[in-house]
Amino acid sequence: MTFPRHARAAACLAAISLNLVFWGLLLLLLLPAKAVRRTRPWFRRVSHRIYRAAVRVDNALLRHISGASWNVEELTLDHARPHIVLANHRSWADILIVQSVVASRGPILKFLCKRELLYVPIFGLIILAFDFPVLRRRSRRGTDPMNRREDDRRRVRDAAAALIDSPAAILSFAEGTRFTRARHEAANGPYDQLLPPRAGGLAAMIEALAPVGGLLVDLTLAYSRDLSFWEFLGGAGGPAEVRWETVPIADVEPEGVQDWLNGCWRRKDAQLRSLILMDRDSNPHNLSEME
Repeated sequence: MTFPRHARAAACLAAISLNLVFWGLLLLLLLPAKAVRRTRPWFRRVSHRIYRAAVRVDNALLRHISGASWNVEELTLDHARPHIVLANHRSWADILIVQSVVASRGPILKFLCKRELLYVPIFGLIILAFDFPVLRRRSRRGTDPMNRREDDRRRVRDAAAALIDSPAAILSFAEGTRFTRARHEAANGPYDQLLPPRAGGLAAMIEALAPVGGLLVDLTLAYSRDLSFWEFLGGAGGPAEVRWETVPIADVEPEGVQDWLNGCWRRKDAQLRSLILMDRDSNPHNLSEME
């Protein structure tokens, strides 16, 4: 990247961090209300407004400082219903984009978090305030990996079930990790632009939410080239492309999630190839930056 882009990235990261700290400290002041039954509904309403305000500020910072942008058809979701958001995972920038697409005109977005994040300042506070599901990724000595996976599945199912009382959208990156060329080669899967999807977490979410309805929102995120989060903040990648479609959660059988997911991933892979080729044809300067 050029020096001006590095400067933009640094300024944008600093501004986003300050935005996170500001709203995080406000949540900290309000957090005692979450522990009292009588004031818990009030805390929920206020905290959700804080979440959306933070997302709106992030959007403005990204567009006006870094120049980062994404093209997406407007998506409006019912605040009063739970939803599942399914997306491919290309970059750490995905989180900022998915939050903007979903939470700007819909419910707040919850993530599956590693247990270690509980001990990170601000992030741990956010996890506690919004009841993000926490998963164990490292097995304890003597712990059966199968039991640990079942425990994680139960936590995901319980987290999804909690959305019935406090409607929100829960995010699933079915690939389990970010796409990289090295991981793609190691996986040796049938997809050109994706890693093979894992159905376990998504099946647990569907199992919990199918009885009450809601939508499964399938997002496809495409960048013109492989880029780091720093490059995204510097506006070096050009506009990202976001496509979405919705499916009623009740239409996906929990027992057949893997087959459904495989079909979804084949369609998504074809769409990604088309979007990437289209963007490279219309923005050849991105290829020169990649080289």
